[in-house]
Amino acid sequence: MSLDLPKQIVNGPIQGDGFNTPDTQQTFLRLVIDLPDWLGKVEPVVLFNGFALDRFQMLMALSGAFLFLVIINGLFKFYINTYKGRLGERMLRRLRFQLIDRVLRFPPNTFKRVKASEVATMIKDEVEPLGGFIGDAFVQPAFLGLQAATSLFFIILQNFWLGFLAAFMVGIQGVVIPKMRRRLILLGRERQLTARQLAGRVGEIVDGISSIHVHDTSNYERADIASRLGRIF
Repeated sequence: MSLDLPKQIVNGPIQGDGFNTPDTQQTFLRLVIDLPDWLGKVEPVVLFNGFALDRFQMLMALSGAFLFLVIINGLFKFYINTYKGRLGERMLRRLRFQLIDRVLRFPPNTFKRVKASEVATMIKDEVEPLGGFIGDAFVQPAFLGLQAATSLFFIILQNFWLGFLAAFMVGIQGVVIPKMRRRLILLGRERQLTARQLAGRVGEIVDGISSIHVHDTSNYERADIASRLGRIF
């Protein structure tokens, strides 16, 4: 209904379609159920006769109905985004706690091969995007999927072949885009590992800053960091 209301507002009260004279009235909010033809010659079932409105009243009624639907849609989005954030933060809190619990179980020899800054980066920064992903993993398929299905159904009602073409393009995207993203996922993993090593190297520089100044190896450290940044790029 919200997809068809703008067309009704423009074609009806604004352009005057159906309002040939100033006294012409149209029915608003008339609810009728059309029965299928295979039942025979059966009259449509009228649930509500509606209201007889003139041109200005019809414009106000349709605009008010459209505004009401927009507000309802906004409230749905507000509710979804709020609880999506709560879900993501709760899962993120549990994930970080489990990571700390695993770190505490490692034997002491393991920490000789891992830098403290790398562990801190993994627990603090690398799991941060998972908070948004966890919420979107449940909400986006349901919300956007139903929204796309509604839009596709509306297009099919307007023009069957146009809706068929839109569904065909959606199917192509569903096959091609995941294949194109495989390379991006691999590059993202490599970038994450390189960034983790960079964090460990920065931690070493900060811890050994006195030795760097004493032995005057700052240029070497700059070259090493520049090389690591180049690999990330």
